[in-house]
Amino acid sequence: MKIVDIKNLDINILPTKKVEEYRSFNVYPYFEKDFDFNVNENIDLSKYEYLKDEHFYNIFFVNNKIILDDDIKDCIEISQDSFENSSANSLYTLNSYLEKDTTTLKIKKECSKPLNIINIFEGDNKFFTSSLNIEVEVNCDILETFHNELNSNYFISANRKYLIKEQIKANIAKIQTLNGAEIIFNYKTVLGKSAVLNLVNLEYKANLALNIFDSKLENKDATFNFDSIIKNNQKQKSANIMFVEHIAKSTISDVKIKHLLNDQAHSLFNVNSKVQNSAVFSKAFQNSQTILLSDDARVNANPRLEIFIDELEAAHGATCGTLDQDQLYYLCSRGISEAKAKEMIIDSIELKVIRKIELKAIRRYIKNLKRLNHV
Repeated sequence: MKIVDIKNLDINILPTKKVEEYRSFNVYPYFEKDFDFNVNENIDLSKYEYLKDEHFYNIFFVNNKIILDDDIKDCIEISQDSFENSSANSLYTLNSYLEKDTTTLKIKKECSKPLNIINIFEGDNKFFTSSLNIEVEVNCDILETFHNELNSNYFISANRKYLIKEQIKANIAKIQTLNGAEIIFNYKTVLGKSAVLNLVNLEYKANLALNIFDSKLENKDATFNFDSIIKNNQKQKSANIMFVEHIAKSTISDVKIKHLLNDQAHSLFNVNSKVQNSAVFSKAFQNSQTILLSDDARVNANPRLEIFIDELEAAHGATCGTLDQDQLYYLCSRGISEAKAKEMIIDSIELKVIRKIELKAIRRYIKNLKRLNHV
């Protein structure tokens, strides 16, 4: 069955290249592929034990179901809720045509260890949905792991809603090492007064990785920080399409994305930050930095600000270039091969983003997973 053949699907929610944000990044052909919508209900999780780590509370998220260990059940509450819409992203409603409801994970007590939500997808030529609301009532650190080295030719439609309560700080990191996948990741953020969401996103290996954000800062002093590294090669495509709206006073958004593109890789940076006249003394920042490692790699960078007041701080920018030749020359002059020197420089660029993750245990886990995947 093709995605466009789903019963009762409003075809207008599927973006085409005629839509402003998708002009240089047409995703509609992916919805015309034939996929199997049946899921494997009998997944042997013992095959994925190597993704668990003793320094975390490890949570499996399989077929839109949370699987918890007993030692964390006092800290977390699980419920099922109705699907929501997104005013900025129509694709957020796609999963509602295939699932009855969405899973909500509420963190209600402080955990002694960070959470690692391990997302499992099993099967070739499959279409998977993954819908999860994360409601945070206490300060916490969360890692979401999207990893698969067995499947081929599969599509994932993932929804994440982050609800951060008043005066709460949530540090959330996501690492995606989905070999050969096509994934569309729809985000929705709701931040309470003086809440802070630090989101770090690491993208590797997927044939297509599209991240769409709907972030409204409706409460005073709310802060949304987003840092990302995109590392693509061959014909891999990635995109970050973001809508950030400042509505309340003294809100902050800071969006920074680094691209490392090789071969015929293509990436899109399309960020629109709107500061309404009610959001006095707010701060809105955007930055895209791209390193092109081949002549055929390309990036479309389109940072945008819409500002309706004078009392604020705002800046946006986009840079594009190659590896620093002075750094390359210096390393080679010390007896390091050119290939190794390039690898060292690229690793240093990635490390600047990974260091945005506050918790050492998460940084170590990501380092091990990158080594496992040779990325």
